[in-house]
Amino acid sequence: MKELLAVGAQMLTLCLSIYILNQRRFSLKFSLVMFIGALCIGYPLYILIGVPSIAIILLLCIASSYWKSRGIVFSIIFPIIAIIISVISDYITSGIFIRFFNTSPEEINDGFLNNMYYYPTYFVIAILLAFAVRFLFTRFQAYDLLFRRYGILFAILCVITVVIFYANILIGKQQGFTNANIQANSLLFAFYFILLIGVFMVLTRSVMKEAAMQGKQEQYERLLEYTDNLEMMYTDMQKFRHDYINILLSMSEYIRSKDMEGLSTYFDHKILPISQGMQNNNYKLGTLQNVKVQELKGILSSKLIRAQELHIDAVVEAVEPIEAINMDSVKLCRCLGIILDNAIEEAVKCEVSNLRVALVKRSGGLLIAVANSCQPDGPELHQIFEKGFSTKGTGRGLGLSNLREIVSQCAGVTLDTYRKDGQFIQELEVY
Repeated sequence: MKELLAVGAQMLTLCLSIYILNQRRFSLKFSLVMFIGALCIGYPLYILIGVPSIAIILLLCIASSYWKSRGIVFSIIFPIIAIIISVISDYITSGIFIRFFNTSPEEINDGFLNNMYYYPTYFVIAILLAFAVRFLFTRFQAYDLLFRRYGILFAILCVITVVIFYANILIGKQQGFTNANIQANSLLFAFYFILLIGVFMVLTRSVMKEAAMQGKQEQYERLLEYTDNLEMMYTDMQKFRHDYINILLSMSEYIRSKDMEGLSTYFDHKILPISQGMQNNNYKLGTLQNVKVQELKGILSSKLIRAQELHIDAVVEAVEPIEAINMDSVKLCRCLGIILDNAIEEAVKCEVSNLRVALVKRSGGLLIAVANSCQPDGPELHQIFEKGFSTKGTGRGLGLSNLREIVSQCAGVTLDTYRKDGQFIQELEVY
């Protein structure tokens, strides 16, 4: 009975910790299934081989995480961190019972009544530690970038940590645990865990600084592109102003001589081409001057100029000045980048390709609407947001799935997607 209670408490703690650390990647239902599977496999293995059975359970959790998320680094790191949390919680709980309740290790292992208090305490400490680690991850928003860059290194550190922890546990089982030994191990493991978190924080700060510099460089390049576009508009306006008086003088002679037929011919062949030139793509981005948020202006100008280069009729409308937006600039640019990339990709396939972006100020917020021409036989809306779905082939459909995940992480941000009159429309509203 006590073995089943011990294994059950550890498996439940392990699976719930993985669920907490993975935030929105796993559902509670999936974590429950993983717990039942881990318990059914872990209990017989623990009876047969003891502590080494945790290695098999860990591999099972890693395989389950990879099957669900398809991210190898996260699938390795989060289960290992959950194991570390479980070990540290076990030692902290033992230290508390020994220090404050004068309980010996033998009483903890053999006393059913002690176990009835011990495992709930252990469970609460483990869950609190899992939430604390998740808070650190979300506090440093670049942790996903960190794991992509240093994921292998961090995974190796976590594996080494688990090996050290369980080697210490096996040695302790062979030599016998004493009160002093358990308390010393509790301090040692806690210190090592804090050191591991410290390494994570230092690496994260380094990655965040590097990402910020890279973001500023991209923003600078986008603004240069936007500036070049403005210069082209200014040059065209200068040319028009230079020719304006000459055009009027040339027309005045036709009017003076009442040569309406000649005036009509002159207007059709000389004046209209100039008018059409004034309607070219350069002037369709003119209202971007009302966008005062540089990151937003940069991503819009960059993507819309790219659309124009692909011969898409791209227009942006921003009637009122937009001086601030209540959303993290990095996440905003990621969202708009995904929306505009998909809009361009779809519009370029259409016979009549167009792309419209509107920025509308609302009371206490901003609506960013993106509409693009789309094919009538496109996929269903619920399909395009599924992870892995893509019209370009397998393994490439992550954009809109990532978009929905980013939006779900931002308070006061909503995304509405629909089709209307041959247009695919996405409305990102920030309150």
